[in-house]
Amino acid sequence: MVNFWRDSLARWIGQHKVKVSSEQRPSREALLSVELDSSEVEPFLERAYKQLVPKLNIAGFRKGKAPRRIVEQMYGREYLANEALDFLLPEVTSKALEMESIEMAAFPSISLERLDPIKYTATVPLKPIVDLGDYASLRVPKERVRVSKGQIEDVLKRISNEIAPWEPVDGLPAYEDLLNLDVHGWVYNEEHGHDHDIINDKATDLVPREGSKVPVPGFSAELIKLKTGVETKFDIEVPSDFENSELAGLTAHFVATLHSVKRRIPAEIDDELAKGVGEGFENLDSLKLQIKNDLEAQESLNVDARHKEEAINQLLASATIEVSPIIIDHELDHYLEEFRDAMQSGRMTIEHYQRYLTWAGKSQEEIRNEARPAAEERVNRGLVLREFIEKESIEITDDELEGEIEKMALEAGSESKQVRAMFKELGSKDSLRRVMVERKAVDQIAELALTEGSAVTAKPKRARAKTTKPTNKVSKATKRTGK
Repeated sequence: MVNFWRDSLARWIGQHKVKVSSEQRPSREALLSVELDSSEVEPFLERAYKQLVPKLNIAGFRKGKAPRRIVEQMYGREYLANEALDFLLPEVTSKALEMESIEMAAFPSISLERLDPIKYTATVPLKPIVDLGDYASLRVPKERVRVSKGQIEDVLKRISNEIAPWEPVDGLPAYEDLLNLDVHGWVYNEEHGHDHDIINDKATDLVPREGSKVPVPGFSAELIKLKTGVETKFDIEVPSDFENSELAGLTAHFVATLHSVKRRIPAEIDDELAKGVGEGFENLDSLKLQIKNDLEAQESLNVDARHKEEAINQLLASATIEVSPIIIDHELDHYLEEFRDAMQSGRMTIEHYQRYLTWAGKSQEEIRNEARPAAEERVNRGLVLREFIEKESIEITDDELEGEIEKMALEAGSESKQVRAMFKELGSKDSLRRVMVERKAVDQIAELALTEGSAVTAKPKRARAKTTKPTNKVSKATKRTGK
């Protein structure tokens, strides 16, 4: 049926005088003007009628049997015209673009000027133009991987603190102590006319941390003022810009009774400490060596990621890109949709959380304006990578693709079968292939930018890459052995 209507449309376009004109715009857009008279809209109205009539209940006629003239009398011609727009606009626009030899890069923005007879304009985004410039001369120095004695000592102190037992202490508590207390906190909800609990626990364990905002800013600072065995009341004025809108600007009331305070007494950093870490080390020097190796492995990943990011940034800075604002708008819609999905699903990254704090209380227009630079950067980055991939003819072979799938399956452990099954679908393989091609392109750009002897100790000007922690023995070393 779809092919029938497309063929009919092609014959109809050829047989009728559809007024089509176009003009190029400097922002990589074409303005397409289309005008149809009443007789030319007729086939679409008939099609709309046939789609609508089975859904209509009209007195005196069986469902779906009312003649078109009766439908138009009851609902009006505009009712059918509005329904016809859903398929008329994309189909006529597609054919008009073909007539004008215009290749669109994304869905056009359509402005309806008149409904009957139909007249509209379509702003069509054209394929972006990307000039990478002299990318072969791109040079980005790479940092040397360095681990200081201070970094090793910091890890040793952390390990010493983490394996230390909690010991009871007298006097006032401090940040990072383990407090056992009764605590009740609430705010008065004027809208509902009653108190709303923030926290209400008996003999609960809490660790006050400096700068913590849980459950409200300043709560931890009040906890370290508590005296053992004394019921203490305190109020906290919650800032009006606090991220929890239900508490922002209100006065939080608390009653707390401290029962006990425990504190970690760090163990001595010596051979005995080393023997009790992870699976055990022969002495402190062997533990230090393992820490140094793990820190170097982590730092190597970070250095590589920063170098790749800086190479991409410099390639972006040297490229000339012409792209339609409509394409940016489409990416902006996608970017904000991703943010909303992350909020609703609870899968928020640090970036999402920072965006949430920044956008709280702002209008949709303000949010779109603030998010636009991020969407524009994503578009430009994708365009530059695709242009580089095309120029360098970067591809992923079937063997490379299957090898990556097998690697992912092995890393999935008990779920390896599900991973292999997922990639039996052609769409999933195509998606993974695109990711691998882009990854190979980034690696090639970084390699191109790296010259012999270019490793330096200075940090790059821009280092925005998100790095992933490697699996290393430092994390294992911080686990207690049950002592």
